[in-house]
Order: sequence, then C-alpha cells, then structure tokens
Amino acid sequence: MSILLCDSFDDAIIAYVVHKWNNEETAIALGRTMVQKICYFLKAKGVPLDFKFDIYHYGPYSQELYYRMEELVADGIVFDESEQKSKSKYTPGDQIEELISKHDISNHINDIDDIIGLFNQFHPTEMELLATIHYLQTTSTKYYGSPPTKDEIVEKVMTVKRGKFSRDLVSRAFDALHETGLFAWIS
Repeated sequence: MSILLCDSFDDAIIAYVVHKWNNEETAIALGRTMVQKICYFLKAKGVPLDFKFDIYHYGPYSQELYYRMEELVADGIVFDESEQKSKSKYTPGDQIEELISKHDISNHINDIDDIIGLFNQFHPTEMELLATIHYLQTTSTKYYGSPPTKDEIVEKVMTVKRGKFSRDLVSRAFDALHETGLFAWIS
C-alpha cells in the first residue's frame, strides 16, 4: 500500500508521536484530545508544525490536525482501535515507520520525547486544563505585550471553562506550568 494523503513533515512528526507514545509505559490512551494537546505543546515548544490552534471546548484545538488524523488513519499510517465512534485510540499502523523515515525529524526528536515524557501520565481532562491555561497565558502575553497576572488567568479559565474546574485546581495547575517554565514556550 502506498501513502496516499499523508506524506508531509507534519505527518512524520505526528506519526512519530503516535509511535513513541505507544512505546511508553502509560495507561493513558492516545486519543483525539491527547493528540491535540501534545501537538499544541510541541508547536509552543518550537517544533515547526503548520497547525493553527484556537480555543475550543476542550482547550486549544486545530481543525486541520483533526482532519490530518483522519487522513493518517485512512492511509493506514495510524490505526484507530477505539471501540466507540465518539472516541479514538491511536496506535501505529503498517506504514508508520516508512513515513517517519521519509522525513528528517531528527532535530525535533528530543523535544517530542521530552513533551511525551512530561505529559504521558496526564488524563485528557488534565491536559485540557494545562493547555487552556498555557494558551490563555501566552496569547494574552503576545496580545498585550506583558504577561497577565495569575489571578487574571485563573479568572479567564473560570469564565472559559464555566466552572468545569475548581478555582484551587486552576491555581495549582497555573503554578505547575509556571514552575516548569512552560510559559516561556509561546506557540
């Protein structure tokens, strides 16, 4: 089977993410939400992915990435082993190593491995919160030229997420992102 839809650098990066995630010791499945958040943080870290992320119900979201995952599944590069239509569970497909080897992603392997290592024990809802805080902090910083206060971000998250997360949890998640230096990563 030849690769039909997916043969770009972005596709190779995503394929490597799926391959690497499934070789890690984690009980967390790599589904749609996790792919979105991992790729969001990769782009923020400086991996040159050509996806535009906007705030969405589950945090930063890229419609282009959503469709790209469908194409990767259609090409057999990635399998979706979910038993429910509304969920996804991505695993390496038969063509994955061929696609990865076609593109030189070696300059980004360490960043990808670091991101996966940092986030592979978080559940999708936790990733939603972390990515939302990061998105609001970094986009506000870019727009206004200086970072908003922690209280401003907590308030924005409470508004955007409409009480989905407690104020204390949002505050602690903000502190964790700040302490790890992730706010320096601007997508």
